[in-house]
Amino acid sequence: MDQISFAIGLWCAPPPELAHYQEMADCGFTVVPVVVESPQQGRLVLDLAQQVGVQIAIADPRIHRDLPSEPAWQEVVQTVIDDYADHAALWGYLLTDEPHVRHFENLAQLTRAFQSRDPERVPLVNLFPNYASPDQLGTVEYEPHVQAFLETVQPPILSYDHYALMEWGDRPEYFANLEIIRRQALRAGVPFWNVILSTPHFDYRDPSPADLRWQVYTTLAYGGQGIVYFTYCTPDAENYRNGIIGLYGQRTPKYDVVRRLNLEMQHLGPHLQRLTSSGVYHWPDAPQGAMSLPGDGLVTSIEGGEFVLGEFVDDEGLPWLMVVNRDREHAAWTTLRLRTHHSVISEVSPKSGQLRSVSRDQGVQAEHVYADGMVVSFWLAPAGARLLRLGAGSGERGRAGRGEVREA
Repeated sequence: MDQISFAIGLWCAPPPELAHYQEMADCGFTVVPVVVESPQQGRLVLDLAQQVGVQIAIADPRIHRDLPSEPAWQEVVQTVIDDYADHAALWGYLLTDEPHVRHFENLAQLTRAFQSRDPERVPLVNLFPNYASPDQLGTVEYEPHVQAFLETVQPPILSYDHYALMEWGDRPEYFANLEIIRRQALRAGVPFWNVILSTPHFDYRDPSPADLRWQVYTTLAYGGQGIVYFTYCTPDAENYRNGIIGLYGQRTPKYDVVRRLNLEMQHLGPHLQRLTSSGVYHWPDAPQGAMSLPGDGLVTSIEGGEFVLGEFVDDEGLPWLMVVNRDREHAAWTTLRLRTHHSVISEVSPKSGQLRSVSRDQGVQAEHVYADGMVVSFWLAPAGARLLRLGAGSGERGRAGRGEVREA
């Protein structure tokens, strides 16, 4: 299986026709869960995905959370693998969505069965959010549910959904959920994905472009390694409306917004995949379950608005920062004060993915280096973000300035 640049997925895939799959690929999606009705349809989906350069997580009806309770269940798993595993577009197998804790042992058996028979592919399970009820979770508290899942199932990826955007405002539990998932993913040594809201339904509001950016970049600041949109196509059910692709198959204005976000993630992703989250802080206030910037670490202060700061370290020990404008209505003239011995700061271009000097209007120098640290100033769009890396040495400054990628 070819490596993907960054996991960008969706729920509610388009009909299995080449034009629809090309449109989906053009929107920047890389890993797509697709529910199929038969192996024949599954092979068609994989053939189309291969033609457009997308990979597929197959949701086959023969695979479900209760399967290990049935006789000869391992033969069913082997049959499913035999039907798909020779296809280059197969990324993995979607086992189930939002399981109760009583399903974890069965999912552990399914996960082991798929991994032992097709170790190059991913058995994927998606978890409830932290606003799910104890009856849904099977635990009174949310974090024990996540921890039990990781310890019992031992999945290669931790995926969950959280739809924070309500008609009455934002769910207050959003950042607490991110922190729990981040903490548990680090503890288990696995990457995590967040399924975010793109389609209004029930009393979830219609996400604005800034709402979409806010969900994406706050997830990445917490160390997320994948984003999945709910939904791509608009379901003909309940009061679903105005997805990325509308009810009658036409692109809505969201398509171009999501395409730009997805292309940015594809350029940021190769860097983010090599980083380990070392801390996430908020300023000037900390929402429920989040931590305020302590001021005694790398970032001593930040001014100009309200922010999420994700701190990371790469495999060479170099520090990285993702700075997110938490305000979805106003741009922020951002000033970072850093306590560091590093003398060079670079940013990842969202257009090319290359490291470059931190951009300022008309080529004005963004950073000022002092004996005990650095001050950096730049603009952030509403819900915008920058991914920054600290380094040392004049040679590195010259390479970054010419737009060359320097391996971090």
